[in-house]
Parts: sequence; structure tokens; C-alpha cells
Amino acid sequence: MSDQADGLRQLVQARSGASALAELPPAVAKAGPRARSLVLTSGKGGVGTSNLALNLAIALGERGGRVVLVDADLGLANIDLLCGLAPGCDLGDILAGGRPLADAIVDGPAGIRIIPGAHASRTLIDALGDAPGRLVEELSGLEAEAEFVVVDAGSGLGASIATLAAAADEVLVVTTPEPTSVADAHAAINRFRRLASPPTLRAVVNQVTSGAEADEVLARLTASSRQFFGAVVDGLGSVRSDPHVPLAVRSRRPFSTAYPAAAASRDVRRLARLLAERDRVPARSRRPGFFAALAARWALSRVAR
Repeated sequence: MSDQADGLRQLVQARSGASALAELPPAVAKAGPRARSLVLTSGKGGVGTSNLALNLAIALGERGGRVVLVDADLGLANIDLLCGLAPGCDLGDILAGGRPLADAIVDGPAGIRIIPGAHASRTLIDALGDAPGRLVEELSGLEAEAEFVVVDAGSGLGASIATLAAAADEVLVVTTPEPTSVADAHAAINRFRRLASPPTLRAVVNQVTSGAEADEVLARLTASSRQFFGAVVDGLGSVRSDPHVPLAVRSRRPFSTAYPAAAASRDVRRLARLLAERDRVPARSRRPGFFAALAARWALSRVAR
């Protein structure tokens, strides 16, 4: 039995007794290689988190990485719309109807695989609480075949996003230079740094007008996070405001493939390169897989009811 599985079982047993182990889906006990999980979120809506998640996943795929993109936005899923896709079913249908995950997976640009989110009031985490363990097994199997799992978590400070963040290796907090957006990013960082096992936190400034503006926002955000919250935030980089982005959205195409030479496309490819080259999280080898971690939290939440 792997150290990861043993640690996870001990966590559940300490919380609720040996009987709770029966609640864990079999995928939690499986050992094997797993992907590096990146959750993108923001303190407020309208900062371009979904667009950034999609195009970052594509840029990672263009570098040769095997990428799974999960749309986990809170019932406002739109990754499929940004790609011009029309999937026959989405994650909400899988959770509600018991259909196999393979029915929802669609192929995206640069060889990435996309799991469309629920176009309803359900959320990935809330719905998972009543979902069969088979779904988590299928997700974990998909994760074992990938190098990156990129998750669009949407915006806000709800419990479901905190659960996604707690299960991830890295969280990319997206902001714009607007003071309200930066303030909400601070609130999100403060929320995530208080998690029992906080992920690596990185900040990305979207829709900047210049490199100087990006540097100023990142410096202010990282310094204040350390000073007031004791949180270490890595200023990953920025994406410039670019008229090609809304053009691509209206045409339902990813901007990095529709306009590969555009400033925003070049910036996203730079972010992908930086992520691929950054050292992986030292504690990452001790974390369970992303979906296995969600399965453990699902089991614990059911015991707590």
C-alpha cells in the first residue's frame, strides 16, 4: 500500500473511526503516477479566469504536456462555449444520471481533453457528495494519464472553491489591476492560506496595459499578502489587455489558437513556460492525487453530516 493511501486512510480513521473507511471510493487506495493540479480562481467575477484557464491549458498542451481541463465553475460553466464545442452531456449529467465519464470528455485544441462543467445550479463539489464512487475512480484514472490537471474553479470565496484549492498542488489567483479586483484577490489569498494544508499560491494579473503596471500590481499584492497574512505568494506573471481576446470570444474560439501572434497569446505561452519550468511543490510527493483528495474530503463530509 502506498504512503499516500496509508496517510489518507489514517486521516479518515482519525476523524471518524475505522467504519468510515468503507465510505472511501476504491480510487483513493490506488497508487501510481499522477498529474500536477492547477486550480485557477479569483476573488470576483469578470477578470477572465475561464479564458485564462482554457488558453493556459492549450499552451501547456502545445509544449507537449498531456493536459486535462476541468470546468468546475459554479453552475456557470463556459469552457465549452469558449471553444465552440457542443458536448452531448456535461459533468452535471454524469453526476446526476450515472452515465460514464467518457460520455462527457471532449477533445480540445492542442490535444487537451476537456470535461465540460454543469450548466445548472449544481457545483462539482456539491454534486460529488451524492455521486457514486465510480465517478472518482474514472477521474483518477484520467488523471493518471495526464501531466497537468487544469481546473477552472470560477470566482468567489465559497466552500466549494476552498475544497478545490485544498486538494490542489497550486492555486493561481487571477486579478486585474482594478483596486476592487486586487482587494478581492487579497481576500481569496487570505482564505486559502488558512487551509490546513495550503497549496502553493501564485498570482496572475490579467488585462494589464503595460509591463510596469503588471510589476507594480504583483509587487503590491505579494508584499501585502506576506505582511498582513503571512502568506507567500509567487507573482507568476501577467497577460496584456488585447482587442483580439473579445474577438475570439465572440467567434467562440480560444484566442491563443485564433490569434497566435497576439500579445495575450504570447503572454499565456510565457506563463505556461514559467509553470512548466518552475520547481514542483516540495510536498507534492506526499499529496494524494487531485481527485483522490476530493474523494477523501467527500467521505469526511458525509461522516460529518
